[in-house]
Amino acid sequence: MQKIEFQEKEDSLNLRKVISQYLYKWPWFIASILLFVIGAYIYLRYSVPQYQSTTVLKFDKKQNNLSSALSDLENLGMGLGNADELKSEGAVVTSRPILMEVVKNLNLNVEYFNTGEIKDSQLFNKIPVVAKVLSYNNNENFKFSEYTMMDLKGDEFTLQNEKKATFKGKFNIPLNLDFGIVMFQRNSAVPFKSKYKVIFWNPIEKVKKLEKTVEINLPDEKAMLMEINLIGSLPEKSEAILNEVTKQYNLDGQKDKNLQAQNTQEFIDKRLEVITKDLSGVENQKEDFENRNRIVDIQAQAELALQNTSDNTKVLLQQQAQLDLLNSLSGEASKGNNQLMPSNLGLNPSLEQSISQYNSLIISRNKTLKQATNENPAVIEMNREIASLKEVIRDNIHEQKQTVQTGISQLQNQINTNNSMIQKVPGQSKVYRGIERQQNLKEQLFLFLLQKREENAINLSVNVPKAKIVNPAFTEDIPVSPKKDIILLGAVLLGILFPFAVLYFLFMLDDKIYTRDDIKERSELGVLVDIPSLKDNENHLIQKNDFSELAEAFRVLVSNLKFVLPVKETAKVVMVTSSVKGEGKTLVSVNLALTIANKNSRALLIGSDIRNPQIQRYDSEPTKRKGLTEYLYDNSVNVEELIHTSTTNPSCDVIYAGAIPPNPQELLSNGRYQKLIAEMSSQYAYIIIDSAPLMLVSDTLSIVDTADATLYVVRSGVSRNILIDFANDLVKDSKLKNVSFVINDVSKRAGGYGYNYSYGYGYSQTNDKKSWWSKIFKS
Repeated sequence: MQKIEFQEKEDSLNLRKVISQYLYKWPWFIASILLFVIGAYIYLRYSVPQYQSTTVLKFDKKQNNLSSALSDLENLGMGLGNADELKSEGAVVTSRPILMEVVKNLNLNVEYFNTGEIKDSQLFNKIPVVAKVLSYNNNENFKFSEYTMMDLKGDEFTLQNEKKATFKGKFNIPLNLDFGIVMFQRNSAVPFKSKYKVIFWNPIEKVKKLEKTVEINLPDEKAMLMEINLIGSLPEKSEAILNEVTKQYNLDGQKDKNLQAQNTQEFIDKRLEVITKDLSGVENQKEDFENRNRIVDIQAQAELALQNTSDNTKVLLQQQAQLDLLNSLSGEASKGNNQLMPSNLGLNPSLEQSISQYNSLIISRNKTLKQATNENPAVIEMNREIASLKEVIRDNIHEQKQTVQTGISQLQNQINTNNSMIQKVPGQSKVYRGIERQQNLKEQLFLFLLQKREENAINLSVNVPKAKIVNPAFTEDIPVSPKKDIILLGAVLLGILFPFAVLYFLFMLDDKIYTRDDIKERSELGVLVDIPSLKDNENHLIQKNDFSELAEAFRVLVSNLKFVLPVKETAKVVMVTSSVKGEGKTLVSVNLALTIANKNSRALLIGSDIRNPQIQRYDSEPTKRKGLTEYLYDNSVNVEELIHTSTTNPSCDVIYAGAIPPNPQELLSNGRYQKLIAEMSSQYAYIIIDSAPLMLVSDTLSIVDTADATLYVVRSGVSRNILIDFANDLVKDSKLKNVSFVINDVSKRAGGYGYNYSYGYGYSQTNDKKSWWSKIFKS
C-alpha cells in the first residue's frame, strides 16, 4: 500500500492567487465604479451647493486711565478689556434679541422658491412677489406654512397650501391665511413664471435656525479679532444676514454706551439746578451787603495780612468743592435702588474706577435679565457683586470725606490764626470776604459741572461703533459642500471597495476546489491533469483523430499516468473513483479507456459502480446487456458474454455494470471480482475500473486491492476542501494506494487564474461565438 507522510501545511499568502481572483472579476469592479460615479454625478447635479460667507470685526482695547473725556476722542467707545470679554461678546452677537431684529429687518420669516421638476431653487433678491406678514394668529405650535402661488391674472393670484386648499387674493390687499394676515406686493421688474413656492416661518423658528448656523471664531484673541461665519445656499442672502448682524450688534452696543452717558447727564443737570440757586442767593447777598456798607475796595493795609489767608482760602475752596461733590455722591450711593451712578467727576481715581466697575455690572445684569429671571445663578452672583461693590463705594466716599474734612479743619485753623493777626480790619471786610468766598465756591462748582456736562454731551453725541468692520461680508468662490472632487473620488473608492468587500466575503465562505494549487495547499498527493470544462452541446467522448482540448487533456493524463503505474507483464489496473456523486469519474473512466487503448495495447473498461451505473449513458446502443452484476451473482456466466467492443474505439472493450442488485457490497466482496481482474489481466494491457464514490458507500474499498493506481477525481467549482481531507485520510489509513488527483471541469479561468488549455498544436476545433457581454460577465 502507498505510504505517504502528510505534513501540516503552513498558512502562507499566495499573493498571485489572491490578486488573480479579484482581477478575474474586473467587470464587476468596472460596473460598480460606473454605478457609484453615476450616482455621485446625479447627487452633484441635483444637490444644492453650500457656500461659506464671512465677516471680520476688530475690537479696541479699553483705556482705563483717562485724565479727561476730552483728552482722546478715540476712546469714547466702550472697548473691551481682555480676551475673556471678547469671548463673551460672541454670545452677544448671536443673542436672540439681535437675531430677531435681523429676521425682522430682512424679512427672513418669508422664503421664496422657484419650483422645478426635481428640486426647487431658493430666491432672495430677484423676487417677482414680496410677501409681508402683518400679524400672526395666537398659535404657539405654528412653525411654518407652505403655499404655492399660481394662476396670476392681473392683480389677482391663487395660493394653494399643502392640503390643496386654495386662497384667492390681490396684491397690496391683506389676505387672511391659516396662520395669520399677509399682504403681497408685485415686483414688476421681475417677470412672473407659472409657479412659485412661498414658505412662511414663525420668526422664533428662524431665530433658532440662525443660532445654529451663525458661527463665531476668534482667529487671534490678542489682536481682538472676531470672525462671523454663515453657510448657506445663497451667497447674497448669507452676506446680507452677516452685514445686518454686525449692524444690529453695533447699534446694541451704542445703546449701552448712551445709557450710561444719559444717566450721568441727568445727575449733572440736577446738581446744576441746585448750584444755580445757591450761587444766585450768594450774589444777591453780596450785592445787598455792598449796598448797605458802601464797600468799594479792600483796605490796602489788610492786603499783606490777608495774603496767607488768601492762599489757604484757595486750598479750602478746593477741599470744600470736593466735600460738596462727595456729599452729593454719598446721597446717590445711599439710595437702595441699583441705578447707575455718575462717573468721571474728577474725584479720587480709585473711587472713579469703582464707580465705573459698578456701572458696568449694572449694565451687564440688565442685559442678562432680558433673557433670564432674578433666580438665575448668574443674576444672583451679579447682584452679590453689585451690593459688594456699592458697599466699597460707600466706604471709599466716607474715607475721602473724612480726609477732606480733616484738611478743611486744618485749613480753617490756619485761617483763624491769620485772622487774629488782622484784628484791625473792619468787621465789614471780614463779612464781605466770607460772602465773596461763598460766591467763588459756588462759581467754581458751577463751572466744573458745566465742563463735565459738555464732556458727557460729546461722549453722547459721538457714535463710535463698538466693533470696527474690518471685512464686510464676503463669500468664498468654492462651495464648502458638496465637495465635487472628494465625492467623485469617494465614489470611485466605494465602487472599488463595495465589490471587493462582497467578493472578499464570498471568497472567505468559498471552500471549493478550483485548481491544482488548491489541492497542493491541502495534500501531498500529485495532480496528473486538469480536464477542461465542456459545454452541453460539445461532444463528451473522445473521437478518432480528435485534437480538441478534451482529447489533449486526456493524452496528458495518459502520459503522466505511465509514470505512476508500476512495470508489470500483466494488465495495469487503474481505478477511477471520487468522493461523491457528480464529480465526473465516469467521464474520466470512459475517455481514459478510449484514449489509452490502441492496436498494440488493448484496454478494458469495467463499470464497477453497480449501485448507480453510469457508463450506459455513453453507449449509443440502447440494447440491455449483461454486465458485472450477473457475473458476480451467477457462477455460470461466461466472461465472454459480458465483453462489448466500443463503437468509438475498436481497441477498447467494455463490461457494463449490469442489473442493479439488492446486495452490492456482498457481491463485490465474494471474490469473483478479483477472479475477473486476474482473468482479464492476461488479455489486456490496461484495465480501467469505474468505481463507486468512496464517501457515499464502501463498495469501492472491497475491490481497491485489485488496482495498481487510483485516480481520485475532484470537480472544479463543485468539490469542497473537506473531500481532499477525506482522500488524505484514506491514504493515511492505507485504504487506497498509489493515489493521484484528476481535476475535472476546470474552466479557462478557474478561480481567477486564467488557466488556458491552448496547447499550441493549432488543432482546436472549438468555435466560441459567444457575445462579448456573456464573455465579460461569465463567472
